[in-house]
Amino acid sequence: MAESTPDIAPAPSDSSRPRSRLRAFLGLALLCAMAAAVWLFGYWEPRLLPIRVIEVEGELHHHSSRLLEKTIGERLRGGILTADLVDLKNAAEELSWVGSASLRRVWPDRLQVRVEEHRPIARWNADRLVTAEGVVFDPGTGTIPAGLPVLEGDDKRAPELVRQYLKWREDLMLVGHLIQVLSVDPRGDWRLELVMGTDLRLGTGAIEERLTRFIASAPQLEAAGQPLEVDLRYSNGFAVKWAPSAESPVPANTGRSKRSGNRG
Repeated sequence: MAESTPDIAPAPSDSSRPRSRLRAFLGLALLCAMAAAVWLFGYWEPRLLPIRVIEVEGELHHHSSRLLEKTIGERLRGGILTADLVDLKNAAEELSWVGSASLRRVWPDRLQVRVEEHRPIARWNADRLVTAEGVVFDPGTGTIPAGLPVLEGDDKRAPELVRQYLKWREDLMLVGHLIQVLSVDPRGDWRLELVMGTDLRLGTGAIEERLTRFIASAPQLEAAGQPLEVDLRYSNGFAVKWAPSAESPVPANTGRSKRSGNRG
């Protein structure tokens, strides 16, 4: 039997080694050239194509256009082609009263910025404001509008409080009342303070029904005197605490024959 001999790969020729080295050298040179081109572009682009004008559009009440221009100018890096618009948008929206901002390049040297400020509908807790969308923000050193009602609660419940405030504001205005304070505590206990000084205790359940009960009885209560507190945390009635000047308060019920003692 003839013995098989193993295949032996031919040794690389001396001529292939210089070609491999040449290809490696050319690849490295290409990478260096690309890196140099990127560096040169980044260095010269802001000098050859600078942003010379920052235009601010939008109705501004609490921030001046000059402040926005200064804020964006301090964060501006690069020219008209390389400026980071996302970073500049974030810089504008970091200002306390700015709700949203959008930016676009305008050839050859302008940056156009459009800004919408927050529009608060109420104060939020001690020192902040809240919008109709339930966005809570810190007004910073800006002037807080006078005459705003106060909403009190945990930040995560801000949208819920705003929805209730907007609905109840319309309902109460039908009987001539305005909301001064609306609050909900961590247990879910709702309270309303009216501008006239009446405190409404709505409790933790059936709050819509309870407020409707007060609205239906409001003319009768006001005809009798000045209610300081109306406790609506009963299944079919309410209790009234009267101001000392009230002389003949009406019975504290809604016309039903019996009032439940369960509150919540």
